[in-house]
Amino acid sequence: MSHEALNPIHPSVLPHLDPVFIDLYNKHVANTPAGPIDLSVLRTKYSVLYSYGTGPAPEPARVYDSKVPGHNGDLIPVRVYEPASPGPWPVHIDFHGGGWGLGDLDTESHICKHICVKANVCVIDVDYRLVPEHAFPIGVQDSFAALQHIATNGTKFNIDTTRISLGGVSAGANIALVCAHLARDASIDLKLIAVGTPVVDDISKYSSASDAPWPSMKEMEHAPTLNWARLKWFDNLKWQSIASDGDQREKQLAAVKWYANILLAPDFTNLPKTVIYTAGCDPLRDEGEAYARKLIEGGNEVVQKRFAGVPHPFMHMDKDLWQAKDFIDMTADHIRTTLNG
Repeated sequence: MSHEALNPIHPSVLPHLDPVFIDLYNKHVANTPAGPIDLSVLRTKYSVLYSYGTGPAPEPARVYDSKVPGHNGDLIPVRVYEPASPGPWPVHIDFHGGGWGLGDLDTESHICKHICVKANVCVIDVDYRLVPEHAFPIGVQDSFAALQHIATNGTKFNIDTTRISLGGVSAGANIALVCAHLARDASIDLKLIAVGTPVVDDISKYSSASDAPWPSMKEMEHAPTLNWARLKWFDNLKWQSIASDGDQREKQLAAVKWYANILLAPDFTNLPKTVIYTAGCDPLRDEGEAYARKLIEGGNEVVQKRFAGVPHPFMHMDKDLWQAKDFIDMTADHIRTTLNG
């Protein structure tokens, strides 16, 4: 089983998958030979990896690129999606997926367009810097700096900074969940977090899928699109970004804090309403649901739903999968009702 997962679907997972996904995968992916892993090549292809299943998205009134200060004040790109209604608008800030080392402003553009139009909000997609060129947790650091800037510069984007939501998928979902804690501690008022298939645990602690405490890690070890081998590849990329020795290493490890396993966050109280969607055939399924339970135990309002029959990046396949259509529509609906009242 290769990291790329470009192979016929493993027999252990077949009974759990929606036949529509199986047909889609077999038609477009299963017979593609898996070559050697090349990060630079993977980056050029990542945002179109699931385009065989992506449906058309509505066009916002205006889409433009800008820059905001990231970590240490370094400027990072953002893409702004504006609805047709007059502003100032509520704002939804998106953090793309890609395992910390992949992804860009095209990765979740179709989801951002749907949310902008269907929720009638401004969407700002953040292009945080990636590992291993930059030390983990650069994604969190850049994204929180971007949130701080957006929350204090309403006129720049014609937004109402009293109505902010955060979202993202996979690593981007992790970033949104972490930023909820950081925003609370910095007295930034967030109304909603709405995420899909979040990365939660630190899998560097596990040498094999069977070592992990999550049944989904074992059951879905060979899942299509995201398997155990691919998860470990992404995880190694993350930890390779940390200096190997000396003061630099100590400083970088200190910056990681609890971000490597967000179940270890020190305080789960007074967090915004949070929507967490998981996928039935995703190795990360159970840790995402465990995080939802931690939020509930902390006294927070939580909506948690598992979409059966689909793998980790299912939301990119809304042309064919009803689960992906529902994910997008339900996410947009939560944002619309929460931010537009």
